[in-house]
Amino acid sequence: MDNEKQFWKSIYYWIRYFDYHLINIEKNENEVWLANKHKRKIAIFRKDVTSTQEIRFDKSKINDNSSIINEKLSFEPKLFEFIYFADKDLNMSEFKETYPFKMDFHLINEMRDLEKLMPNLMLAKLISRNNKTSAVQYKKRVLRQNPIDKYMMTFTPMTYLLIAINVIIWLIMILYLNHFSDVKLLDVGGLVHFNVVHGEWYRLITSMFLHFNFEHILMNMLSLFIFGKIVESIVGPLKMLGIYMISGLLGNFISLSFNVHTISVGASGAIFGLIGAIFAMMIISKTFDKKVIGQMLIALLIMVVLSLFMSNVNIMAHLGGFVGGILITLVGYYFTVNRNLFWIFLILLLVIFVALQVRIFAIKEQNIYDKLIQDAMLKYDYKEASHLVDHTINKGYDDAETYYLKGLITATTSSRAEGMADWERGLKKYPNSGLLNYELAIANRALNDNEKALSYAKKAVKNDSNDNKYKNLEKELKKTNETGNQ
Repeated sequence: MDNEKQFWKSIYYWIRYFDYHLINIEKNENEVWLANKHKRKIAIFRKDVTSTQEIRFDKSKINDNSSIINEKLSFEPKLFEFIYFADKDLNMSEFKETYPFKMDFHLINEMRDLEKLMPNLMLAKLISRNNKTSAVQYKKRVLRQNPIDKYMMTFTPMTYLLIAINVIIWLIMILYLNHFSDVKLLDVGGLVHFNVVHGEWYRLITSMFLHFNFEHILMNMLSLFIFGKIVESIVGPLKMLGIYMISGLLGNFISLSFNVHTISVGASGAIFGLIGAIFAMMIISKTFDKKVIGQMLIALLIMVVLSLFMSNVNIMAHLGGFVGGILITLVGYYFTVNRNLFWIFLILLLVIFVALQVRIFAIKEQNIYDKLIQDAMLKYDYKEASHLVDHTINKGYDDAETYYLKGLITATTSSRAEGMADWERGLKKYPNSGLLNYELAIANRALNDNEKALSYAKKAVKNDSNDNKYKNLEKELKKTNETGNQ
C-alpha cells in the first residue's frame, strides 16, 4: 500500500464525505488535524509512525492540553480519533480511552484496515480503488485555502439529490411527452396565475422541478451544482433544502403577483435564493475576502447575462427568490444570535408574504387556456386550437370565452351555422354571458333575423351595461326594427 497516497487520500475523503475541515498541519506535514464541529469530533492523521511510544505521547498530549485545544476550537470535542499510517504492526488495544472524553486509535497497515473505517460499502470501494490521482494531487486538494474551492470539494448529498430529481423528471417528460408545449407543461404542474387562484396551490412546488427545454435545465442544474454545494457546505443539507424551497416559493408568489399571462417553470427562483443566502452569509460572517466576494459577484453577473439570452425568463421569480434567500438566512441566523433582529426579519418576511397574497387575489385573472387557444388561432393553426378547446372543456377550465372561441373556430373551418350552434351551447352553460349573447346577436343580424338579434342584444346589455359595443348594437337593432315596422 502506498502510505503517502493513502494518507492524503484519506484526509481528502474525511473532508469531502464526512463534513470535516482542516484546522492544523504540522510543519513536516506528517500530522494533520481535522474537525467536525457539528458532531464535535477531531480526526488526527499521522504517518510514518514507528513505535507505540509515539502513540502514548499523542494520548498524553491531548489529556494535558485539552483546555487549550477546546479554547482554540471554540467547541469541546467529545471524540478524538487517531488514524496512524505505519509499515509495521503495532498493538493498539491498550490505548482506547473513554474518560474524560473518548479517544479511538486506528492503525492502517493495509487497505482493508482503511476500508473498515468507512461507514458503507460504496465508500469502502471508492477509497480502495487504485485511481491515477497522485499523493501530490490529493495533498493540493486538502491544502486549498480558497473557501469556494473547499466548499466545492465537500460532499453535498442534498444538492445531488435535487439535481437527480430534476433530471429524472426531465427524462420522464422527454419519454412520455416528447415535446414541451405550454398546455402539456400546464397539465404536469406548471405555474400560472389562473390555476393557482382556483385552488391548485401544488403548482407552487411542482413548477420548481419542471423545465422548458434542454438549455433551461442545463443552465439551472449547473447553477444548482455550484451554489447548492456552497450553501450546503456551510449550513448542512436540511437547512440548505429549507432555503431552497422557501426561496423558490417566495419567487413563485412574486411571479404570480405580477404575471397573469404566462406559464412559469424552473428551479431558477430557488437557485437565486441560494445566491441570496450566500450574500447574506458573507454579510453575517465578515470572513470572506474581496477575492471571494468578487468571484460570487462575477458568477451572479454571468447568470443574469445568460438568462437574458434565454427565452421564457421569469425575472420576477429570480428577484423574489434572491430576496427570499437573504431573508430566510437572516431569520435562521438571528434566531440563536439576536432575537430582536430575528423577529424583525421574520415579521418582514411575513408582511411580504401577506402582501403578495392580497396582490395575487386582487389582480384580474385571465384564463390561460383561452389565451393558448387564441395564440394557436393567430398562427392559423385551427387544428391545434380546436384540440385546445376540447382539452379545456374536458379539464373543466372552460368559460364563456372558450365557447366563443370554439364558435369562431367552427365558423372558420366548417360553417357559420355550426359556429352559432357552439355559441348557443355555450349560452346554455353560461346564460349570463354578454359576449355570447352579443355574438349571437351579430350572427342573427347577418341572417336578417333582426328580432332574434335584438333579443340577444338586450340580454348582452342586461348582463354588461357598461359595454358600449353592446349598447350601440342594441340601439342599431331597435332603430332597424322600428324602421322596418313603419
